[in-house]
Amino acid sequence: MQRPEDEDDQSYSDESYTSGSETDSYGDEDDPPSTLEWSGELDGDGNPITKQLVPAEDANVRHGFAEAYSSDEYLKALEASYFMYWTDPRHQSSGIPAPPPTDPASQKIDWRNRDRIRTAAAVLVVCLRIGYDPPDVIKTDPCAKLECWIDPYASAKDKAMERIGKNLQTQFESLAATPKTRYKQFLDPPIEDAKKFCTAARKSAKNERVLFYYNGHGVPKPTASGELWLFNKQYTQYIPVSLAEVIMWLGSPSIMVWDCSAAGNIVTKVQEFGAKRDADLAREAAAAAEAAAQAQANGTEPPPPESKPHIPSVPFRDTIQLGACLGHQTLPMNPELPADLFTACLTSPIEMAIRFFQIRNPLKNDLTLELLLEMPGKLNDRRTPLGELTWIFTAVTDTIAWNTLPRDLFQKLFRHDLVVAALFRGFLLAERIMRYFECTPISVPALPPTHNHPLWDSWDLAVDMCIQQLPGLLAYIKKYRDAMPQEIIPAPQEPGPPSLPPGAPPLPYVHSNFFAEQLRAFEIWLQEGGVERNPHPVQLPVVLQVLLSQAHRLRALILLCKFLDLGPWAVNVALSIGIFAYVLRLLQAPAAELKPVLIYIWARILAVYENCKEDLLKSTYPPTRTVDQAPYTYFVSVLAPSGSVPIPNVSEHRAMCAFILGVCCRDYKPGQAACLRANVFDACLAHVRDVDPLLRQWSALCIAMMWDDFEEAKGLGIRGRVHELFCSILHTDPVPEVRAAVLYALGTLLGTTGSSSPTKKFGKSIVCSGPAAGLSPIEQSDVELGVAMATLKCSTDGSPLVRRELVILLSSLVNEHQGQFIIAAYRAIVERSTRATEAASKPSSESGMTDETLAYIAASLNAAAESDEGPSNPAFQATLFSCMYKTIFDMMADPFPDIADSAGEVMDHILKLLFESPLGPAAKNALRNAPPTASTSRFKPPPAPAVTHIEKPAEPAVNGHPSRTASIATSLKSLAHQLTTSTGLTEATPVPPTSLRINGKVPGAASPTSPVGALHGSASTDSLRYLQSRAGKPVAKPKPGVPTDPAAVDLIIAGLIAEDEERLRRRRAAPSVSGEEPSAQVLPLKSTFFDWAQEYYKGSQMQMTEGDEPGSVAYNQRLWRRARNESIIIKTQPMKIPAGTSRWDEQIGFNTLDTIPTKIAFHQFERHLLAADKKGNINVYDWEQNKRLNRFTNGTSPSVPISSVRFVNEDDVALVMSGSADGHVRLFRDYAEPGEVHLVSSFQGIQEQLPTTTKQADAGLVLEWQQGRGQLLMGGNVKFIRVWDAQREVALQDLPTRANSCLTSLTCDQVAGNILVGGFGDGSVKVYDRRITPRDNMIRSYKGHHHSWIVNVHMQRGGNRELLSGGLGGEVCLWDIRLSEPIRTLVAHQGGMSQLAVHEHAPVFATSSAANIVKVWNMNGVDDEPISKFRNSAGFMTQRTFPMTSMAFHPHHMILGCASEDSHINTFQIENYGSSLLKVQSQLAPLGMGSRMAAYSGPP
Repeated sequence: MQRPEDEDDQSYSDESYTSGSETDSYGDEDDPPSTLEWSGELDGDGNPITKQLVPAEDANVRHGFAEAYSSDEYLKALEASYFMYWTDPRHQSSGIPAPPPTDPASQKIDWRNRDRIRTAAAVLVVCLRIGYDPPDVIKTDPCAKLECWIDPYASAKDKAMERIGKNLQTQFESLAATPKTRYKQFLDPPIEDAKKFCTAARKSAKNERVLFYYNGHGVPKPTASGELWLFNKQYTQYIPVSLAEVIMWLGSPSIMVWDCSAAGNIVTKVQEFGAKRDADLAREAAAAAEAAAQAQANGTEPPPPESKPHIPSVPFRDTIQLGACLGHQTLPMNPELPADLFTACLTSPIEMAIRFFQIRNPLKNDLTLELLLEMPGKLNDRRTPLGELTWIFTAVTDTIAWNTLPRDLFQKLFRHDLVVAALFRGFLLAERIMRYFECTPISVPALPPTHNHPLWDSWDLAVDMCIQQLPGLLAYIKKYRDAMPQEIIPAPQEPGPPSLPPGAPPLPYVHSNFFAEQLRAFEIWLQEGGVERNPHPVQLPVVLQVLLSQAHRLRALILLCKFLDLGPWAVNVALSIGIFAYVLRLLQAPAAELKPVLIYIWARILAVYENCKEDLLKSTYPPTRTVDQAPYTYFVSVLAPSGSVPIPNVSEHRAMCAFILGVCCRDYKPGQAACLRANVFDACLAHVRDVDPLLRQWSALCIAMMWDDFEEAKGLGIRGRVHELFCSILHTDPVPEVRAAVLYALGTLLGTTGSSSPTKKFGKSIVCSGPAAGLSPIEQSDVELGVAMATLKCSTDGSPLVRRELVILLSSLVNEHQGQFIIAAYRAIVERSTRATEAASKPSSESGMTDETLAYIAASLNAAAESDEGPSNPAFQATLFSCMYKTIFDMMADPFPDIADSAGEVMDHILKLLFESPLGPAAKNALRNAPPTASTSRFKPPPAPAVTHIEKPAEPAVNGHPSRTASIATSLKSLAHQLTTSTGLTEATPVPPTSLRINGKVPGAASPTSPVGALHGSASTDSLRYLQSRAGKPVAKPKPGVPTDPAAVDLIIAGLIAEDEERLRRRRAAPSVSGEEPSAQVLPLKSTFFDWAQEYYKGSQMQMTEGDEPGSVAYNQRLWRRARNESIIIKTQPMKIPAGTSRWDEQIGFNTLDTIPTKIAFHQFERHLLAADKKGNINVYDWEQNKRLNRFTNGTSPSVPISSVRFVNEDDVALVMSGSADGHVRLFRDYAEPGEVHLVSSFQGIQEQLPTTTKQADAGLVLEWQQGRGQLLMGGNVKFIRVWDAQREVALQDLPTRANSCLTSLTCDQVAGNILVGGFGDGSVKVYDRRITPRDNMIRSYKGHHHSWIVNVHMQRGGNRELLSGGLGGEVCLWDIRLSEPIRTLVAHQGGMSQLAVHEHAPVFATSSAANIVKVWNMNGVDDEPISKFRNSAGFMTQRTFPMTSMAFHPHHMILGCASEDSHINTFQIENYGSSLLKVQSQLAPLGMGSRMAAYSGPP
C-alpha cells in the first residue's frame, strides 16, 4: 500500500516530475505560459509577428481576477495544488488484497530447513600401513608424502601414525564449531574392528547422519565390482570388503568421503547398492504388512513389531558422497602437494589454497611452502590473517555455490548441516586444485563445474595480499617475542601457527578490501540491475558474511534494505541464503545507527512471513533472557513515545514498529499478552494523533490486533476511553486509510476478527466479554451500542475503504443481537407496509406520512435520546437497532458493488432469521397485505440478494439493489429525516427542459406509473418489492389483513430479547470462542483490511515509481503527453480570433448511439468524446475518426439518469467521473479500453433531501470539478452546495444556496477556486465566495433577468473568464460579478432555448432552440446577431425535428458537439479549421514550434 498522506504532501515537485501541474496554464486552467503570442500576421520576410502578452493586471479579465491572480495568496495556492487524484493504491486495488502471486519467485518458500539432519557421529578410517606400499600403486620419486601435513617418514611409524590420526581428527573438528559431532579415528583397522566401529556409530547417531571417512593410500585401489580394502588382524593380508556391507553397517542417513585412487568406483557402486538396499527394504516392508493383514484376517497373533524392517528417513540412494577422483584416475603425486590432497582441501582449505597459490604464482618470492603453513592467527578470529582468509573463503565458496547450484540443493548442502557445508566448501576448492593437476573429484549429488568461476580470481587477490605481508608479520612476532622475558612467554599448548601472547598489541596487518569491493559491486547491481529478477545478485552471500563484521555491518544492512525493497521475491532470496539468524541476533546490538535498518528489514520479513513473530517472542539469545527481554522489545523501545529516539524519520520507523508488533499480536495470544505487559497499548494510543498518517494508521491497527479476542486488552481500552477517541478520529481524520483502520479497530472491539486463519470467523465482542475485561454487563452494553451508533455516519463516507469496514462492523452486531435485528426488521416491514397503504389511499402525498406522524417520531427519538435509563431502556434499544438496520438496508444500494454485495449478504441473513422466527408469519402477512402500487419500484426488481451477482471487471454491472433514498444521520434526533420525507415547497417551479426528462416525463413528477425522483424517493416504494421477494411469496393483491394480536407480538419480541440475553450470558461465561463456530457460520463478515494494509511493506518504498523514474516507459509516456498537451494549446490559441468571426457549420462527425444521449463532454487533449445515454451507459468516441471506442454501464438503474459527466486528471491519464440522479458519484479508469474499465471509487455525494411537492422537478446531481484544488462541487434538489475533497474523500463544506428551488447548473473559477456561481430552477443566478462565513457567503443574487429554468451557467477557464447564463426562455446574460446588472443581455431564441454551451478560451458561445436550430455567438459582438446559424440535422433524409439533449465545445479546439433525441451526436468546426491549423503549424516553424507539434501529433 502506498503511504497515506495528508493533503499537503501530494503535489509533484520539479525534481521528481518535469511535467506541469495545474499551475501550468497549458492545462485546463489558463492560456499558454509563453510571454509571446502570435499576432496572426507575417512580416515582410514571411516570419510570424509576435507580440508581448498584456500583463495580467492590465488584461481585460472579468470579475477582478487580474489582480487576484497576481496576489501572493493566489501564487501560494497554486504551489499547493495537486496534480493527480483517485490514483492512490486504495483506488488501484479497491482496498482488496492482491491474490497470491503466480510468479514462483514471489511465492512463499520453506526457508527454515525444517527437515535438516545434523551429523552426530564420524568414523575416520585411515589405511596407510606406513612403509608398505600397495602392490597396484607405482609411486614417483620424489613423491607426495605429507599426510595431514605430517611426514610419515620423519619419525617412527607408530609415532607418525598417531600424529597423523590426531591431526586428522583436529582438522575435522575445526570444520564446524559444533561440539555435538563425535569424531573417532581408526588407524589401519582390521575388518572386524571396522564393522564394530561403524555399527556403534550408527547406534549412537540414531536417526541422524554418520560421517564415514576412508583414506586408502596404503591399500590397493577399490575394485570395479564395489570392494574396498582393509587389513586382517595380523596385517598380513589385504581383505576386500563389499560396499554393500559398509552400507548396512553405516545405515542411513550418512555422508561418505573417499580419499583414494579410483574413488569413482566406490561412488558408483554405493549408489547402485543403495538403490538395491532401498528396494529390498520396501519389499520386506510390504511382505511384513501383508503378513500382518493376513494374521488379522485369520485372527492369529500378528508378527512382532521388531520383525518389520526399519526404513530410514533418507533413502540409501541419497547418501552424500565425496570422491577424490574418477574410477580410472590416480591421485596426484606431485612432491609439492600433500599425499592426501583431497583431505587437505576438505579439512584445511586455507593452508591448501595458500600452497596452491604459491605453486602457481608466476612472481617469484622468498616464501617457501613450509613457511606458508606459519600464517599467524586463529581460524575463528577474523581480526587475524588466518581468520580473515577463512572468513573470505567461506564467503567465496558460498557465493559460488549459491550462483551455480539449484536453490534446494544449495539449502541441502550448505545450510542444513554445518559439517556437510564445510566439507562441500572444501570440495569446491578441491575441484579447482585437483582439476589443475588433471584429477576430477566427484560427488553425490553431482555439482556443476565451478573450478573456473570468476570469483576465484577475487580469492586469489585476497590470498596474494595476505601472503605479501607474511614475512613482515612473522618478523614482527619474532621481534616481539624476543623482546619479552623468557619466563613470561607462555608455552604453546599445541603446535600451530605462531601468534602473539595475550595482551600484546595487534599485528600490523592491513586487512583485505575484498568485502568492501563486493559491497560496492552489490550496490552497483542494485542501482543498475535491480529491476531484473534473474539473475540474482552474485554478491548476496557475501553480504551475509559481512554482517559478522562491525566495520562493514551498517553498510551491508543498508544495502540489504535496498535489496529487500525490491519485493517479496527478494525476501525469499535473502531468507534462503540464511539471513534470518543474523538479523535476529543483531536485535541484541545496542548500536543506535542499526535501529532504522533493522526495523525496516524486519518489517519486510514479517510482511511476507508472519510466522516469524514466534522467533521475536522467544527468549533465545541468550538462554537466560526473560520473555520481557525477548527480541520484540527492540521495537517496543522505539515505539515508546517517551524520550527522543536518534532515528531519522522517526514517525515512519515507529509506524514500522507498530506494524511489527501488530503482526506479533495477530492470532497469537502470547504476543498479545507480551505486548500488553510491555505497554505497547499505551504507546500506540499516544501516536493515534501523530502528524504522520502512516503512524496513525498502524497505531490503530496494532491496537486492533491487541484487543482482538483478548478481554484484558479490551477492558484496558474501555477504561481508557479509547473507543471514544477512535469515534472522534473516525469523523475528523483527513486520511481515508486512517479512518478505515480506526473502524477496523472498533470492529474487532465489537466482535469481528483480524485473524488470518480462514477457520476463525469472529472473536468475542465487548458485550460478551468475561470478568477479565473488568466491566459490568451494563457497561459493556453501553460501550457497544454507543460505538455502533457513532460509526453509522461512516455510511456516507466518500471512501469505499471506510464504508466496507462499516458493513463488517455491523455484521458483527447482527451476529451478537440476532433477536434485536429480527425485531427491527419486522417493525420496518410493518412500517413500510403501513406507509405504502397510506400512500395508496392518499396519492397526493409523496412521503406517505403526515406531518403529525413525522412530529411524533421526532418527539419519540428525542425522548429516547434524553432518557436517563440509557441502553437498558427497551424503547431506546429498539430505536438504536432500528437505526442500524436502516443503515444496513440503505447500504445495499451503495454505489460500490462489493459493499452493496456485503450489505446484501447481511440483510439476507437478517431476513432469513426473521422469516424463520415466530415473527415470520406476521411479517409475511404484512407484506402480502401491501397494495400492488407499493411494489412498483422505479428500479427493476432484483433477484434474491443471496444469489445476486454484480460483475466487477471491465464493464461495471448495473446495480440491481433498491435505491438508497436517504442517509443515516449521526444522532437519534435526526432519524426522522432518514425514514421519511416531509411536505415540500408551495412555490411553483418551472418545468425543466426536454433534455432532463425521462420517457418524455419530468423526473420528479409523481404519477401512478412514474414514481418520485431519485433524490427524494420513498423508502417504502423502494424496499417492499425486495422484502416481498425475500418472503418467498408472489406479490399478492390487496386483501384484508389477518389481525395480529399486539399482546402476542409483544410476547414474541420479549422472548427474542431474552434469547439474546441468554446467548450473551453463555458467551460471557465461555473461556474463548474456539469451538463455537459452526461450519455454516455466515456472520460476521471478515475484513481483509489488515492484509491489504500490510502490502505496503511488500512493495517498494525506496525506489521511485515507474512514472517518476527517468527513462521508464511510464515516464516517457508522461513526457510525451505533456509535450502533446502543450502543442495542442499552442496551435489552437491563434484560432480564438477567427473563431469569433467564422462560420461553425462545417460538419466533421456523425456518431450514432443505441439510445438517446443525455450528456456529452470533450477531453481536453485526447480525441475522446463522452456521451452518457438514456439507459445509464457511457459511450466513448474518437471524434476525429468518428468511431466508438468503448461502451460501459454506469452501474445505475436505467431509470436513474446520468446527470453529469466530467474528466479528471486530463493532463495525464484521465478518469471519467459520472454523477447520477440518485446522488451517486462514480469514477472509472481505462474507460476507452473495451473490457478493461474499472470502477476506481464511488460514493453518495448528496444524501439529504429537500422536501418538495409532487410537482417539483430537479436537475439531478449537478457536478463541477476543480482540478487545481482537487475538489468536487455538487448540488441538486437540496438547499446547499457541497464541496468534496478528492484527497481526503470527505465533504469539506456546505454552502447554503438561499434558494427556494433546485440547483440546475453550477460553475466556478477554475484557477483560484473560491468563487462559485449557481443557476436555479426559478431563473435566479447566485454568486458565492467560499472564503466567507456561511451566513454571508452569497455575495450576489441576480433575479428578474431570467424568467425560467437556468439551462446553463458557465465561467470560462481561459480567455477573459467570461461568465454567461442562459434560461429556458431564451435569455442569455453576460456577467461581471462586481456589477449588480449584466454586462450584456440578448434573446437567443424567441421560442425558448434548450441548450447553452460556452467555449473555454475563445470568445464564443452556442445556443440551441427546441426546433434544433444552433446559433453561435461572439461574446464581444456589438449587435445581437449570431456569427453562425445552422440546423443540427441527422441527415438529408430526416424530415422530423428532434430537440437537442446536450451541447458542448471542445476545451481547446474550435469544435462543437451536438447531441439530440434522434440518438445522434454531430460535431462541427469552424470553416476551414483543418487547413488553418496546418497553416499555424507552418508559420510557427521558424520559432521552433512547428516540428514539436508535428512530432507530437500522434500517439507514442
